[in-house]
Amino acid sequence: MVIGAGGFGSAALDHVAARGATVLGIDRFGIAHDQGSSHGHTRVIRQAYFEHPDYVPLAIESYRLWDDLAAHSSAVLIDRCGLLLAGSPDGPAVAGTRQAAALHGLELESLSRDRLARDFPGFSIPEDFDAVWEAAGGYLFVEDAVAAHIARATQRGAELKTPETVIGWSRVGESFEVLTDRDRYQAGSLIVAPGAWVPDLLPDLEVAWEIVRKPLFWFPTSTDHYDREQGAGVFFLETPGGEFYGFPSLDGETAKVAEHTAGQSITDPLTVDRDVLSIDLPPLARYLEAFMPGLSRTPARHAVCLYTRTPDRNFIVDHHPQHQHVAIACGFSGHGFKFTPVIGSVLADLALEGETSHSIEFLSATRPGLLRSD
Repeated sequence: MVIGAGGFGSAALDHVAARGATVLGIDRFGIAHDQGSSHGHTRVIRQAYFEHPDYVPLAIESYRLWDDLAAHSSAVLIDRCGLLLAGSPDGPAVAGTRQAAALHGLELESLSRDRLARDFPGFSIPEDFDAVWEAAGGYLFVEDAVAAHIARATQRGAELKTPETVIGWSRVGESFEVLTDRDRYQAGSLIVAPGAWVPDLLPDLEVAWEIVRKPLFWFPTSTDHYDREQGAGVFFLETPGGEFYGFPSLDGETAKVAEHTAGQSITDPLTVDRDVLSIDLPPLARYLEAFMPGLSRTPARHAVCLYTRTPDRNFIVDHHPQHQHVAIACGFSGHGFKFTPVIGSVLADLALEGETSHSIEFLSATRPGLLRSD
């Protein structure tokens, strides 16, 4: 059984069904809903991973699996439009990206001042910044990707129940009982991919979670410098005011920009304020004025999603520390969606085989520094 059918749960459901196992997925909302973390039209995808070099093999495998899913669904799920990444030469983003690329033999191009001026005229990159271009970078269509995983999973025999809320689960003899607002279910093993509801669905994990409200904005453009049709790509800038990322204009009218850092901590994902708050726009306005002057400071529209952060900002993908037959995936800290197909495969490994060939030791649920008491 898979608890949670968002980005990671949908992929897990698909990969378990692909192996011929009987599997049921349950989610409190509908498919590709807008109440959690896997919505907002697009998500960045990249391989030269500054957060930790051990993510790179997982990212490379995810690219292969995304292409496989797209071919099966006959849908456009990924656009390799390239990624501009810039910041202090000694900062974690640029230095970490260069380190990951060198370690894993990835293509990464250093950008000269002349190249920045010629090919990225919509950006004002400071003289003391270092900038690189990852041609393999790009974006995913997030809701379409979730829907494609669900569609293939059901074609492979998976069953799905939505909207249905899981209240809790427990070990009963040699199996697990899952209680929902509609029924009780028995399962030999569980996959729990709870998103922002992790404190409720994995209460025995005493991790110092931080659930964060993250607004996304689409700002009107006054130039075609940001247009996908003109060759613009995705971007990530590490600035003194925070880390900001965004996407090329797909409609020729607006470009999506958001802040990766900061965010308002919340306690209940069901009551998060989805309006624009007074604290939301000032950091974006300062960023746009300094680095992307061709965008309006007044957004045309917005969305609000949720980050579930761990203390070290790395994921947790592992067996439950107290239950060998429960596989868990949580704490994706705002940079996980690109990995959903490979993590779905890992979760199927853990649930059905008890182990995986993928190197996920750095994502252990028992690594130091995660607990509230650490």
